[in-house]
Amino acid sequence: MTNITHAPLPSWKYLAKMLLSNPTNSELAGPWQQDNEKCFWFSRSSWSLYAIALYRIQKFNKKNILIWIPGYFCNASLASLRELGVNFQFYPLLSNGKPDIEICEKMLKSHPPDIIIFVHFFGKPFYSKDLVHLAKNNNAWLVEDCAHCLKPEKGIGNIGDFVLYSQHKSLSLPDGALMLMRNDGPSNLININFGDLYRSLSITNFSSFYYSFKWLAKRILQKLGVRSALVNTDFLNDSTEINSEFISNPMMSYLARKMLMQIIPDLNMEMKVRKRNALQWKLSLESYPYAILDTLPIFENHTPYLAGFQAATKHQAKKIFHCLRDANIPVTTWPDLPHEVLSDPLIHKVSIEMQNTRLFFPVHSSINSKKIMKALSCLQ
Repeated sequence: MTNITHAPLPSWKYLAKMLLSNPTNSELAGPWQQDNEKCFWFSRSSWSLYAIALYRIQKFNKKNILIWIPGYFCNASLASLRELGVNFQFYPLLSNGKPDIEICEKMLKSHPPDIIIFVHFFGKPFYSKDLVHLAKNNNAWLVEDCAHCLKPEKGIGNIGDFVLYSQHKSLSLPDGALMLMRNDGPSNLININFGDLYRSLSITNFSSFYYSFKWLAKRILQKLGVRSALVNTDFLNDSTEINSEFISNPMMSYLARKMLMQIIPDLNMEMKVRKRNALQWKLSLESYPYAILDTLPIFENHTPYLAGFQAATKHQAKKIFHCLRDANIPVTTWPDLPHEVLSDPLIHKVSIEMQNTRLFFPVHSSINSKKIMKALSCLQ
């Protein structure tokens, strides 16, 4: 049984000290907030997107809005937006992960977007000057999705009108996602009063208490050595999503706030460990001839969300996936593409191919080089 978990585990140090803290929103946002950005904490980034879309509807007095989303996007993250009933249009990507601006220009002819989302995939900056200009010229709000980014780095966190981080995806937290509103984005959102809508969302009958402490109990059991075998799912139907359980409460939980305050001082160490673990996956997998995988350049010169590798074909990726899963090694695919993308394989050929051929491994600080090597030793 491998001792590597998909999700990071809280350290005993954090658990012992978390009761001492009662941080404000600004104190929690310190490592991510820049200049005069306004900060708002949610349980999930899907709720951040929901709030932005709802605010756009209210401010422009619209019955509905159109949101542009990259084709390579997690369908689960759109659950709250689908509830709101907004319209989606998925724009295709080039092989380098950047938007296909030529197609985007053609998409403008049918209906200009109200909101454009772009993503820094797996922590790597994917800045597109053309997309920024497109948003500015068409009065669209630009959402910079940094859900895969641990904290701001060069080219990350200083482009959009809104910037999203999902702390719960990278750190050992039951929930927690930060939304920043920037004055110097493409739309110059100055004197925008988002506070009233934020406060209205915080008034909810759904309590996160049960979920938070259920999460905590599970993590403590894992730290004590209690492990369950990985679910033997089919390739591309991989249900393992890091901290993906839906939370009905839009707001960040009390437990998550206290835990994050203890983790913040160690963020720089987390960055170093993630880079080291990604490199170890690369070195270890290279020694197994059957696992013919090319390293994705997603953790060079920045902090990786996951260690990513690409097979030559879907068939090869599937074979390696099942071999690793049978050995109880925590390999995943990403993302669960929206049905709109899958139903248009011509336009979204690149996104579908990336989903079909890429495999990912955890790099969080609950693991180290020895654990990675030990997990892969069972393949010999």
